[in-house]
Amino acid sequence: MTTPLQLDGYYIDRFDVAALAGFKPKRGDIDVEINVSPGHYTSIEDPRLHQIVLDVAFKPRRPGSAPYKGRIVGRAFFKVAEELDESAAARYLLLNGSAILFGLLRAHVAQTTALGRWGAFLLPTVNLVEAFQRNSGPEQEEE
Repeated sequence: MTTPLQLDGYYIDRFDVAALAGFKPKRGDIDVEINVSPGHYTSIEDPRLHQIVLDVAFKPRRPGSAPYKGRIVGRAFFKVAEELDESAAARYLLLNGSAILFGLLRAHVAQTTALGRWGAFLLPTVNLVEAFQRNSGPEQEEE
C-alpha cells in the first residue's frame, strides 16, 4: 500500500525567541497568545508536490504570563500519492501535513528554550483547521 502523504523534508525560514524578564513562574499558570498564519502551495510542474508553510507567533497574553515570546516560520515539502483525488489530497495536506509541521516547529521551540532562562517551553496546541479557514483564499502556486 502506498503512503498517501510523504514528508520529503522541511526547513525553518525564521526563528526568533526571547526570554522575558517579567515572567512570574507559577506551575500551570502560563497564558500564551498564539497566532498561526498558514500557507499551502502546489508545484506548477507536478501537482503531487506541495508545500505547507506555518508562521507561528507567540507572546504572553498579559504581562508576566509567559516565559518567552517569539516567532518561528517553517516550510515542509510533501508528496501525495497518485491515487488520491484532489479533495482527498487537500484533506491529507491541510490536516495531517500542517499537524506534522506544527509538531516539528513545537519541538524546535522546546529544544531551544530548554537552554533558556526559564527552561523548556512547549507551544500550546492550536486548531490548524481554523487557521486555514481564517486565511482561506485562492490556492497559491509556486514554480
